[in-house]
Amino acid sequence: MRTISRKEVIFEFSPENQPVASVEAGETLLIETDDCFRSQLKSEKDLVTEIDFSKVNPATGPIEIKGAAPGDLLVVEILDIQVESKGFMVAIPEEGGFGDIIKDSVTKLVPVKDGKFWFTPELSFPINPMVGVIGVAPASGTKPCGEIGDHGGNMDAKVICKDARIYFLVQREGAMLAMGDAHAGMGDGEAVICGVEVPAEVQVRVDLIKNPEFKPPRPVVELGDHFIAIGHGSSLDEAASTALHDMMELVHYKTGMNRAEIAMLISAVGNLKVCQIVDPQKTARVEMPKSILKSHDQPIFAG
Repeated sequence: MRTISRKEVIFEFSPENQPVASVEAGETLLIETDDCFRSQLKSEKDLVTEIDFSKVNPATGPIEIKGAAPGDLLVVEILDIQVESKGFMVAIPEEGGFGDIIKDSVTKLVPVKDGKFWFTPELSFPINPMVGVIGVAPASGTKPCGEIGDHGGNMDAKVICKDARIYFLVQREGAMLAMGDAHAGMGDGEAVICGVEVPAEVQVRVDLIKNPEFKPPRPVVELGDHFIAIGHGSSLDEAASTALHDMMELVHYKTGMNRAEIAMLISAVGNLKVCQIVDPQKTARVEMPKSILKSHDQPIFAG
């Protein structure tokens, strides 16, 4: 199994980035990721307001998938996420959902051990490792790794975790996959601008679906007995609307139901959730049970 080192990173998704590795469809990789601070925080004395922000949110890659062409679907299956033993959280004045209350920059060390992250020596929670930044090269222009777009990027969705399958519409030759910003735990909303930020090793299998009938405009996630549309926008309303409409079109493709029925079905059994509220583009997701599909025991997209 090939390892992609966390030394090989980008700070923006761009069609101009050169690949650090070239792999075959069907290959399994171990991708080392740095934390979102590029390991610049070493202790609670280090403040995020004093780090080099040009090195924030590194994504390991990009990785070329041989044969990937615009219009294909790249399938990234997360087989495992192993997080390291030391995580950090920060609070910053005028940032996040509590920026009006936080008066001074604060750094908090969060140890990770025994399958838990320890918020205090007395207060611990089971780890829920997930990948915050994952995406492909956009068709044109550049997108900082700290932002979300139709290519993926900083989605900060808790459902991008072990056993998830993420589908990306390929926009450039080779797809150019990159990922980073792992968390040992993060609440929906990411209200204080971060989760438990930690370096990690992410084991993935990459594959391609050539010339799919349905081309989702934004990443779609499949996890367990649910499938998920992830939307973004300048407001939560816009992000929610994008995710809802993406889900409607996906269900229409999979079932042939008319859109009025689909709207009622989503309202009856779908769950609209917030991913993050702290970036320039907000992120929301819609989760639907696979039981609404005839082939609910199969992947939602097949080659």
